[in-house]
Amino acid sequence: MKEKNLALNFILFVLLLVTAFVFIVPFLWTFLTSLKTNDEIYASALTILPTKITFEHYVKVITQMGDFLKYFRNSVVVSLWSVLATVVFSASMGYAFSKMDFKFKNIYLGFVLFILTLPYVIYLIPIYIMESKMDLIDTAWGLILPYIATNLPMSVFIMRGQFNNVPNTLGEAATIDGCNNWQVFSKIMLPVVKPGIATVIIFTFINVWGEFTYGRTLTATAKAQTLPVGITFLRDEAASWQYGTLTATIILSLIPLLIIFLSMQKYFISGIMEGALKG
Repeated sequence: MKEKNLALNFILFVLLLVTAFVFIVPFLWTFLTSLKTNDEIYASALTILPTKITFEHYVKVITQMGDFLKYFRNSVVVSLWSVLATVVFSASMGYAFSKMDFKFKNIYLGFVLFILTLPYVIYLIPIYIMESKMDLIDTAWGLILPYIATNLPMSVFIMRGQFNNVPNTLGEAATIDGCNNWQVFSKIMLPVVKPGIATVIIFTFINVWGEFTYGRTLTATAKAQTLPVGITFLRDEAASWQYGTLTATIILSLIPLLIIFLSMQKYFISGIMEGALKG
């Protein structure tokens, strides 16, 4: 039995190693390409590691492509506001669905869960029509509001699961000590569900930062377009698929994602398991 378990663990380790390799290789290839000179990138002999490291492509993106910083700034603004609003609304709704009793509670919750089964692209045409009438096309809020709406159902589900794991006696004890509902929620419950909040932040930020369809449809100029949309235009500006510049742009666009994930990774796994599976 022990030998069988060792064999299964070894097979599992190999499978995980191969899976990690498959996901990491494209990122490494892109990063290493961004450090190569143009002569080496387009050379007939294929090389993996750069023979001479250069940052000329990064310098070109930041200094010579003026719209890149504009696209980057737009992505930061849209992502931060979307994440902030999604965290506030999902935490409040998750707490209400978990710890409070109100009329038609199960019906509302069922509606939220039903929305999870629908692909978010089906809302695109109605949203476009509404935003056209409200003059929100090609504005930051024209992206922020749909991003909040599309990320909220899953976030509510995660936060409800987190609050379900908090004993009711904790809130009851705080109420006996004189706390009102808001104080119980903000000072007692929220600190306990940090893994869920971190999970919502990571998921929402990833979804918003890399979203292309809404960004391309609901914006028309660089004043509101985000980085995923802007990269397609920078590609043309960079002499049509100039790989050094393109890979440098991609790596720069991934930096915020890495920062967010690495800063909250210790909460991520527990937030997924408790919020999504036990909710």
